[in-house]
Amino acid sequence: MKKIMNTPETFVYDMCHGLAKAHPELEFVEKFKIVKKVDINDDKVSLISGGGSGHEPAHAGFVGKGMLDCAVCGDVFASPSQVQVYNAIKKCATDKGVLLIIKNYSGDCMNFNNAMSDAQEDGIKVDAVYVNDDIAVKDSLYTVGRRGVAGTVLVHKCAGAAAEMGKELDEVKAVANKVIENVRSFGFAFTSCTVPAAGHPTFEIGDDEMEFGVGIHGEPGRRREKIDYSTGTFADDLAKRIVKDLEEDLGVKANEEVVLLINGFGGSPLQELYILNNSVTKVLEADGIKIHRTIVGNYMTSIDMAGASISILRVDDQLKQLIDYPVSTPALTWGGVMNDEAAYAVEAMRAIAKALNITPVEAKCDKKSKKAVKEDDADANAVYEVEGEPVIGETINTAAFVKVVEKMADVVIENEVPFCEADQMGDGDFGMSIAKGFKQLKADWATRKKGDIGEFLVSCSEIIKEYCGGASGPIWGSAFKYAGKAVAGKKEVDLKDIAFLFTEANRGVYETGKKSFGKGADIGDKTLVDALKPCAIALTKAAEEGKALQEGLDLGAKAAHDGAEATKTHVATLGRAGTVGERSIGFPDAGAHGLDIIFNELANYIKNFNK
Repeated sequence: MKKIMNTPETFVYDMCHGLAKAHPELEFVEKFKIVKKVDINDDKVSLISGGGSGHEPAHAGFVGKGMLDCAVCGDVFASPSQVQVYNAIKKCATDKGVLLIIKNYSGDCMNFNNAMSDAQEDGIKVDAVYVNDDIAVKDSLYTVGRRGVAGTVLVHKCAGAAAEMGKELDEVKAVANKVIENVRSFGFAFTSCTVPAAGHPTFEIGDDEMEFGVGIHGEPGRRREKIDYSTGTFADDLAKRIVKDLEEDLGVKANEEVVLLINGFGGSPLQELYILNNSVTKVLEADGIKIHRTIVGNYMTSIDMAGASISILRVDDQLKQLIDYPVSTPALTWGGVMNDEAAYAVEAMRAIAKALNITPVEAKCDKKSKKAVKEDDADANAVYEVEGEPVIGETINTAAFVKVVEKMADVVIENEVPFCEADQMGDGDFGMSIAKGFKQLKADWATRKKGDIGEFLVSCSEIIKEYCGGASGPIWGSAFKYAGKAVAGKKEVDLKDIAFLFTEANRGVYETGKKSFGKGADIGDKTLVDALKPCAIALTKAAEEGKALQEGLDLGAKAAHDGAEATKTHVATLGRAGTVGERSIGFPDAGAHGLDIIFNELANYIKNFNK
């Protein structure tokens, strides 16, 4: 791997600082990894988008006049946490409200939805739309739904124009949904991409192969096939296949108008994108479809993946006006830009703010008093010692349970790369997503409350929710929180308690999924529940039969292993591989596999604890 970088851990931070330094009208709020306008206009609807990094210039590159007010930046290919999104909403809240533009990925939906719920409880006016323009995976409509990909940029553009015109929140939302209903995308890839933390390509693909229908994280699409240049018409033939599918899915007819977006994935040179544009334009013209505007370039990338996507947006007079409306952002500018006087004023304001050591724009709608904030800071800096010595017999006391969770953190961190490698049918980021959270948990170990086992687990859930990337934050965080509540006040637990703890952890995962998607995961959906629920059932059965603690734990670990192995034969309907359907057969679910490793390591650790 050769990249211009310092470390994988600072990759996103360094990039965002560099962006803000190049564009003085923007600021980077490092604590929450938020790129926002310096000046939030209280007389317009604020637009917030975001997601995993690695898609640059999306999403921070579209923060500016006529598009977004704020972008929330997750780790590479991992959604931002609900804490990040919630703070973005607070900092950008206006009298007219906030609209979240969310790509239809599990992690994004969970974290943005939870943050929206928190903000609404605080009295902030906020709503959301969900972009699902990717038609590459035909069976995705019966799983977690179509992915949000490059068409998201056109949603940003039209909704941003509507907000700039002063429209109300419901009107801006209606515009965004109109674009979502009328935009379709399809992508293909010649190579994989290399995630900085992994250090190697996410998947292997032959020099003479391409992935037809790839996602923006390198997820598999419809099929892998050979590239044939022998006809001399490869680009034209590829364009015909894709445009045909786009036209059929959208139902666009001759004499209708579209906006055409030829989007590069980061690794294909611009000359090839223009070749693709030539081929696509010929097909559309031959079909009698008029092109209102063509946009060619890298707008929703996949780090350094070679390949491209084609998006078409059917437009009427309203959408044409919104598309053509002036825009000025780092990645997209037309119809006029910020004049020199305005740019000078922004730079002067930032210089004054820096000299006075103040934040240019204070967060709005923050209900906490300064006293409350100080109390929170004091609480965050408190050090909590665990009482007594760790003891494991037929029960596990608080001190020993803390040791067990610490061992769990070590197992997660040690398996960061292998867990990423197991995520071939997902985004390839599972290992680094959960490792980030558990690394932070270890760093904040002394600040976790350890009065009893329940309090400790709930305290751990706060860190996990905030720092585990993607869907892992809300899922693992909820599991810890529900588990903690199950044993609230207990300073030692036996097999029966542990069985209930795991049962409630599974319920936490189920309820989190249900809240986000209207359906919670169960055995057979190909998620971590395929390992977690069988483990909970086995522990419960062992407790009911009066088995010894270690025998029960061993049975639970075996059930987790068997459940994880069974996911190889399942078609994913939810979770990390939920968009690829039958393509996931033959591969285990990464989350279930991870739990299998963790549970078996912990069972063995407890077995040898007193040796």
